[in-house]
Amino acid sequence: MATFLQTDRLILRNLSPDDLDALYLYRNNADCARYQHWGNTSREYLKDFIQKFHQSVFLSKEPEQHYAICLTDNQLIGDLSCFYNEHDPCFTLGYTISYQFQRQGYAFEMLSKVLCAIEKQYPGMDIVGLVEKENIPSISLLKKLGFIEEGYSDKINSYIFVKKTISCQRKA
Repeated sequence: MATFLQTDRLILRNLSPDDLDALYLYRNNADCARYQHWGNTSREYLKDFIQKFHQSVFLSKEPEQHYAICLTDNQLIGDLSCFYNEHDPCFTLGYTISYQFQRQGYAFEMLSKVLCAIEKQYPGMDIVGLVEKENIPSISLLKKLGFIEEGYSDKINSYIFVKKTISCQRKA
């Protein structure tokens, strides 16, 4: 299984069949699922979900991609979604950190690395985050990452945040 990004505490990699139990646990936790729009969270569905996305190519122009956010010991603690829009080229990011690992800086740590990877591979591409108005921690996270609120859409019940420029330190 491919590792795409790594920080001191985390790795971003493909989903694996070994992730099923942890994925099932947090996707069926009310606190974790509160602001998500998952339809089916059954074990069978999640097994098929992992199978469908376990070979995603990182930051490809596939319309939908999903990756595992793990501790460096390979323990799944969350997942990252990337949706590519070819008609108005941008990436829309989604993220979930298991309720057992929230409020420890993991989302900020991994998203900072993901944003730099997008900038490097697709300079100037817009990056979008959609957040329900009650999800104050996620709104704060996007603002901390430099996203700008573009407005609110009643149609999708979400604030739209966009990041147009990214400040990443590049290593020569």
